[in-house]
Amino acid sequence: MLQSSNPGVKWGIIAGIVLILLNVGSWMAGHEVLFSFLNGIAQMILLIVFAILAGKERKRQVGPYVGFKTMIKPVYTTFIISTLMITVYQFVLYKYIDPNLSEAFKQHTLATTERVLRSFGAPQDQLESQLDSINSTDFSVSFSKSFLDYLRNVIFYFAVSAIIALILRKKAPEQKHS
Repeated sequence: MLQSSNPGVKWGIIAGIVLILLNVGSWMAGHEVLFSFLNGIAQMILLIVFAILAGKERKRQVGPYVGFKTMIKPVYTTFIISTLMITVYQFVLYKYIDPNLSEAFKQHTLATTERVLRSFGAPQDQLESQLDSINSTDFSVSFSKSFLDYLRNVIFYFAVSAIIALILRKKAPEQKHS
């Protein structure tokens, strides 16, 4: 049987482009949209959808019975490529296009943390401690921080890929020997 190309490359590039366009639109819409929790969830859902599409394409390539190893490769490749693309984009955005974005993100994090802690009725000393901790955190973007974030994402998405591959795989029925 001919070895098919990895559909994860195609879907990873498509996902990367879509995520970058979504990020550009979010950035243009303003900090509240860019930094919103829903924006992050939407991006993760889109990424998972593209990974599933890569897995389904692999299934069409090799037939109805696909093992875990065959399935995880395109799914994980989708995550690796798209995450690399969005990481490079965000590095360029934060470092060169909008260098004030790191400070805006810090201020957004401070305001969100304070709002959440107050809504849960956190004591004032705990609130101040959390805000002091955030204030002392360096939110600047560097190549090494971006690379470490990429590695963390790749590890996280391996677990997601494994779950998707387990769901999409289909074992061949066992044949009974007489």
